[in-house]
Amino acid sequence: MSQYLTAEDSDYVPTGTALTPPLIIRASAIIDGRCKREIGVKSYTERIPLTQGRGHLSYYPVKEVESVKGRAAFGITGDNFFGAPGFTEIDTSTIDVDKEIGSIISGGSWFGAPYAELEITYTSGWDPIPDKVKVACGLIVAQLSGNPDTNVKSKKGLDLSIEYFGNDMITPEIADLLSEYQVRPFR
Repeated sequence: MSQYLTAEDSDYVPTGTALTPPLIIRASAIIDGRCKREIGVKSYTERIPLTQGRGHLSYYPVKEVESVKGRAAFGITGDNFFGAPGFTEIDTSTIDVDKEIGSIISGGSWFGAPYAELEITYTSGWDPIPDKVKVACGLIVAQLSGNPDTNVKSKKGLDLSIEYFGNDMITPEIADLLSEYQVRPFR
């Protein structure tokens, strides 16, 4: 569970806003949903299809590559007569990872066959949490504390009718602050 602010981070919220743990957790969850990832450092394992020895990780910036397994495009005999080759452990120093954007370049297997797919375990995220994310979290906390029914547009007491807004609490200002932390697919 992400928490991008602490009770001591009152500099990131507008004055007069109560900074409570439940509000911080809700605001952090909204940010995670908008960015489609956690902003803090987290471990991921994913299979990457390769095209001419190149691929791309889903989450970046990459902090560290922990383990890599590769599946050759074809077997030792040059065909798939005995079935597709399985995954074998690869030394992490044999692949080139651009840690800033998550692109991967890989050579061939021991027998010269190119890899068709890699299974990579790596860590990705930001440590410490960037100020833009903290400011966005503070703005969302202010919205949440100002309106306990964040999704309700109007209530009528006599006939008990409720009219709802959309479920998006991300204003254009918050969207601009979070734009560089969103997951952008490359596949």
